[in-house]
Amino acid sequence: MFLMDTLSRTLMFAFLIASMLSVGMQATMKDLRSLLASKGLLFRALLANFVVVPIIGIVLVRVLPLKPEAATALLILACTPGGISALQFTTKIKGEKFFAGSSAFLMSVLAVFLSPVLLTLALRGNISVVVPYGRALFFVVAFLLLPLVAGMLVSGRAERLAGKLSKLFGLASVVLFVAVLLLIRGERKEAMNAVGKEALLYMLLFIVLSMVAGWLMAGRAKEARPVLATVTSMRNVALCLLIALKTFPDPAVQTPLVAFSALMVPPNMLLTLYWAIRNRKKPVGKEAEIPGSK
Repeated sequence: MFLMDTLSRTLMFAFLIASMLSVGMQATMKDLRSLLASKGLLFRALLANFVVVPIIGIVLVRVLPLKPEAATALLILACTPGGISALQFTTKIKGEKFFAGSSAFLMSVLAVFLSPVLLTLALRGNISVVVPYGRALFFVVAFLLLPLVAGMLVSGRAERLAGKLSKLFGLASVVLFVAVLLLIRGERKEAMNAVGKEALLYMLLFIVLSMVAGWLMAGRAKEARPVLATVTSMRNVALCLLIALKTFPDPAVQTPLVAFSALMVPPNMLLTLYWAIRNRKKPVGKEAEIPGSK
């Protein structure tokens, strides 16, 4: 994300704002109470992202014949959750929109502080991980927290208007996301070619294993499984690039991160489509509360 040109970066920021506004405008006090009550699910989500996936990354790096630069990139990804692109998929899952939006915010905030610690433990050698905390926190507050709160305030004061605006912002987020993908497709394709098929295959394996980990960690909360699978597998490439630019200025480390940003989209798109088709076959009813709230 931080390698994007001005137009792509602006559209990505607009996508985030539109997504979080849409989430906030659909939120109710019932959603908030359910989220606060779902301690078990939140704990498992944190465990999946900050413990299980880093372990998966460390194991893969040690058993697969990865080049040192690609191995470093994979470890950075494994230790850095909170992928903001996940919003395009998780917020489209029926009944899970507020949980998806709040999870993206929570993971992004915690990643700023926990990822450097995890990465220091995962990397071999005496490496000092550098994170521009001010820039990272400003990003989270400006483009995730404030739009979410603003949307909730509108919902609380004008529920009918908020319902209409939420659909409008939701549609806008889809258009903006597609526009960003089209604008950066050349850079991503170039990165994927530079990384090579073998490394891409290993990264795809990492994505699939992360999806499985998220799915399983959802436990009996069936409706949360696709959300947690996507949140867990779509890592925070933006923060990863920030860390790489400051700690590993070698482009050979940054290139696999850009390639990963493209590779993580198709599997999660397929999962979202599968879940949407699956739910269409079910009887129409009220959206369920956030799983794990009881």
